[in-house]
Order: sequence, then C-alpha cells, then structure tokens
Amino acid sequence: MRLPEVFRTATFRTAFLASSAFGASTLLLFGFIYWRTAGLETARIDQFLLNESSAISRQSQDAVVADVDTRYASDLHRESFAAVFSPQLRRLAGEISVYPEGLPQDDQPRRVTVSRSGPDGHKLDQVRAVARRLIDGRILVVGRSDRDIAELRNLVLHALELGLLPALISALCVGIFASRRALDRVASVNRTIARIMQGQLHERLVANPVGDALDQLALAVNRMLDEIERLVDEMRGVGDDIAHDLRSPLARMRARLEGALGRAKTLDELAAAVGHAIADLDQAFAMITGLLRIGQIEGSARRAGFAPVSLSAIAREAAELYQPVAELHGVAMSISEAPDMIVHGDRDLLFEVAANLLDNAVKFTPAGGNVEVRTYDGGSGPVLSVRDSGPGIPVAERAAVLKRFHRGDRSRHVAGHGLGLSLVAAIVRLHMFHLHIADAAPGLLIEMRGWPATSA
Repeated sequence: MRLPEVFRTATFRTAFLASSAFGASTLLLFGFIYWRTAGLETARIDQFLLNESSAISRQSQDAVVADVDTRYASDLHRESFAAVFSPQLRRLAGEISVYPEGLPQDDQPRRVTVSRSGPDGHKLDQVRAVARRLIDGRILVVGRSDRDIAELRNLVLHALELGLLPALISALCVGIFASRRALDRVASVNRTIARIMQGQLHERLVANPVGDALDQLALAVNRMLDEIERLVDEMRGVGDDIAHDLRSPLARMRARLEGALGRAKTLDELAAAVGHAIADLDQAFAMITGLLRIGQIEGSARRAGFAPVSLSAIAREAAELYQPVAELHGVAMSISEAPDMIVHGDRDLLFEVAANLLDNAVKFTPAGGNVEVRTYDGGSGPVLSVRDSGPGIPVAERAAVLKRFHRGDRSRHVAGHGLGLSLVAAIVRLHMFHLHIADAAPGLLIEMRGWPATSA
C-alpha cells in the first residue's frame, strides 16, 4: 500500500531523519546518565557492604550474632539486612532464611536473590550482598536493597516518556506541516507550469527574492522564462519578417527576369537582367546567412573558445578598417583608447560587434558629421563606445532595433537587412556583457560594457 503523498516528500523524510537522530542522541544521553549514576550508586552500596561486614567480623564470636540480631532490627525502611550461617549453610541468626544461591564467600559484593523473613512471611528480593567467612568457620552475609537503582531507572524511563515522546511527536507534526507546505508550493508551481504550457508565457513562479533555496530556484526559472518569452516573441514575427524582406528582392528578380524574357533583344540586355537577378539573390542569401549566424551565436557554442583579448586593439583595428569608408562618406572618424582594456571572450565575435557598430554609425551619419570610437574603464569593467552625430534612435524604438529585421522609419532609405544590431545583441548576450543605447545630443551613443578578464 502506498504511503500518503505527504509522507513521501523530501521535507518529511528530512524531518523524520532529524527527529530520529534527535531521539537516538537523547536515548544515548539518558543511557549514559543512567549508566554513570547507577554505577556510582552501586559503588556506594558495595562500599557500605564492605564496611559493614568488616565492622561486624572484627567483633567476638558471641557478639557477632547479637550484633546481627540487633543492628538491622532498627532499620525501619528494611533496606539493610544481615545473617550468620553455619559452615553447613544453616541459618544461625539474622533475617535471611536461606543462604543466597550463587553467592561465594570471597568478600566481594554480588547481586543475588535472597529470601527474607519478616512479619509478612518470606519475601524474595533482588539485593546487593557480600559473604565473608569468619575465623570460626561461620559465614556472615550482609546485604542492602538496590531499590534506589531501580527507582533511578524508573525515573529515567519516566523522563523519557515525558520529554522524548512529545518531542518526537512534535517533530513529526512539524515535518507533516512542512511537507504539506512544500506540496502546496509544488502544486502551485505545477499549476503555473500548466498555464505556461497552454501558451500563457507571461506567467511566472511565485518567489521571494530573499527566500529559501526553492525561492532561489523559482527566481532562476523565472529568468529562464523571461529569456524564453523574449525568444518566442522574437520568433513569432521572424516568419513574417523573413517573408516580407525576402519578398522584395524575389519580386524584383522575377519582374526583371520576366521583363528580360519579353523585352530583351540582345545578349547584353539579357546579361544585365541576369546580373540584377543575381544581385537580388545575393541580398536574399545575405539575409539568410545573417539569420544562420545569429542562430549559431545564440546557441552559445562559441564560448569554448573564449580567451583574454584586448578590447582596445579590437576597436583600433575596426576603426582602421572603416576609416576609408568614413572618408568616402565625408565623415570624420576619431579613436580614443585606454591601455590594458582586457576582456574574456571570442576575438572574432567582438570584432564583429565593433565593425557592425561602426558600419551603422558611418551609414547614418551625414556628410560633415563625425564618429568617435572610444575604449575606457567604466568602473565595473572595460567599455567600447561608438558615438555618432547622425539622427539617432527614438527612445521608443531602442529595444525594437535589437530585434531581427527591424528597421526604423529613419533607416528605410539606407541599404541593409535589419540584422546588424540583432547580431550585436546576440554576441553581447553570449559574452554576458551589457549593451547600452543613449542619446549623444546630437546623434547616438552605443556602449558595450564588459567584465575584466580576471573575473570572467
């Protein structure tokens, strides 16, 4: 038969193990206390018996019997007793009717059963006793009840009943209560996951930012869900965006080929139409290649090749590459680099970030404008910034420009596929860096803020 679910939770098992360990340690503690106390009490009784037998045996033969008859008659609690037996073990005096079986005459205390005679007749008692052979051959037996040890044992057992059992029951109750709460939290998580699986990607697990390990796990899952929701939202529009952006070059290609088929009269005209069609195909291929490139980067497969690289050297090489392009567009380019700006990452990918940022800056900066490339220490780590004097990006569009195929109204007239900044964003996320977009008043400022290579 299966146990109820509350008894099969890890929380209840932990509480049960803790209560079991507490119970075992308590039993060991009480057992040690009883063992030590009983040992001390037994030693005290044994010493009393040895002293008594020694004191009686030092008297004369006649005085021994008289002493045995009178010494213990005054013991109202009936705890101590003595008897004298003949060498043939026949009682001569005292209140022990029969010589205790198994008691040697070696003057060493033993625990034995004795038959004591009294007003109520014979009574069997478990006692500590010592037997000593006197000079005349008679045997002196002195005993004392060990009821104090029995009372101590009962006291320990009673303390266990009063303390241990309620504590164990309380611990189990706490375990059941904690298990019930854990099951409620798991049920809440399952309900939330069920809603998420039904398409409600905005749902999040309930978590306390300063809570326990389950809350920390829920926060990690929520961060994962944030990323999944972002990717899903991004992918929802990718199909339409791809169809929309590929439709234009494909439609132009079809129109040109169709026109050439009907109007081209010479081989040169036909070759020109084919050349335009190839250009349109190259544009479509470039878009597809960009998408595949982003997918490869977002797969995080490139992290295995991370190494310390100089962000300053990357910025300088990218600026040198785009310097002729900037001069061709009438744009002034300057670079300011700080030494030792070392980050942990993929050099080729980080160069691609710098190249894309400079490509956009040069394309959107009008003639007579300027582009500034800068590397510096941002406090928390190295920073690569690209500032231009172009039209900038409205605040409302700054998050959208990082998505695939997004092109703002100000960039419709500029050649491109709308994948540059989304590629930059993918590389920045792969490196766990931060991308910051702000106004340059006038123009645009884009910064990639990284981490020092020593903390990567």
